[in-house]
Amino acid sequence: MKIILKNIKFSCFPMLFLVLTSGSMLFIFFRKEMLYFAFFLFTTLFLARNLYKREFLILVQLLTLFIFLLIINFIFASTTQSTQKLFANIVIFTTSIFSAMYYTREENKRLFISHLQLVLKIILIHSLINFFIYPFTNSFIYEISNNRYDCYTLFNFFFYLKNTHSFSILGIEFVRNQGIFWEPGVLQIFLNLLLFINSFIRKKRGIIFWMTIIALLTTFSTTGLVVMFIQLIISFAYDVKKNILFLPIGILLLSSVYYITSVNISEKIQGDSQYSFQARYFDLIQPLYIAVKNPITGVGLDDEQFVETRQKTNFSLNLKVLDFSNVNDRGSTNSIMFFLAAAGLPFTLIILFMLYHQKFVNENRKWFFIFVIISLMTEPIMLRPFFLTFVMSGGIHIINKFRWKTY
Repeated sequence: MKIILKNIKFSCFPMLFLVLTSGSMLFIFFRKEMLYFAFFLFTTLFLARNLYKREFLILVQLLTLFIFLLIINFIFASTTQSTQKLFANIVIFTTSIFSAMYYTREENKRLFISHLQLVLKIILIHSLINFFIYPFTNSFIYEISNNRYDCYTLFNFFFYLKNTHSFSILGIEFVRNQGIFWEPGVLQIFLNLLLFINSFIRKKRGIIFWMTIIALLTTFSTTGLVVMFIQLIISFAYDVKKNILFLPIGILLLSSVYYITSVNISEKIQGDSQYSFQARYFDLIQPLYIAVKNPITGVGLDDEQFVETRQKTNFSLNLKVLDFSNVNDRGSTNSIMFFLAAAGLPFTLIILFMLYHQKFVNENRKWFFIFVIISLMTEPIMLRPFFLTFVMSGGIHIINKFRWKTY
């Protein structure tokens, strides 16, 4: 802990703020303020230094492309869209462009991963404290809420979902770990991202690596456990090739994680927690059905209008295997399928193509792409500056690759 705090510098705060816009409790309660602050922060950071002609042209091209796509979506949406939501989406995309432009500068390229790793370590330590102090502080927690969300908190610094899954270890009660985020499924994404960095970029098996595995187990997130299991298989496969002595450790760890993951999956599909599986299955199928009827421009990126659209009878599903009667009145947990239905196929393909060509993570690029896709398909976090920054870095790379000779 002291080592981490000693190495914190002001230069890592833009990355901390970028991560916090991806579903942190601060973002839940101060959404507009954080988006506008992020916009001004990265605009200032990027424009503080003189622009090269090439940078200016890339900036103009990306802004023109995405503002054009957002306006087209707004005009041709099948429902009346909010101009406020359009403006908010323009701010989000513009912020992502400026943050990507800032971090792709030669002097900042190496800072992206190092600052991200530092921020994720802080999130890791907070999440472990958040989990293990609960049995001793649960009598002191109190409720906080706004018009979209409510939970329990301790000092507005540690957070716990209402009516969440609880379990006992040696008679001590614990609850699912959500860290600083609005739900455990978001926390697991950033913990798995830290595991990715330690396994494939830094290639270290230090205490942070093992702490990350423990923290992931405390989320009880099915997706998080599955992604962690895959990452550990890939990681230990590399280690065994170099040194066969890693084999017993790998088998023991993977067997334990596999057992916990299989029990969790069984509980989600057949047990008391099957609502979560039903909701995600519904969010996979129904948006696809909507997208088929609105393939070019979608039904519109206004999330409130999307909730109303999915309740219309012409978009209802007659699936007898699962009960979807109680999931129509909520937004989509699947970012990619929501975007496909809301923005249309062309816009979605552009986003995915640029994400595939992102340039911040060059190690195990294909697995990283799959990992991000899985994450975006299980949480509503795609339209956030942090994840769109990866998309925009791919856009910068593509423009650079096919730039005109006049650059």
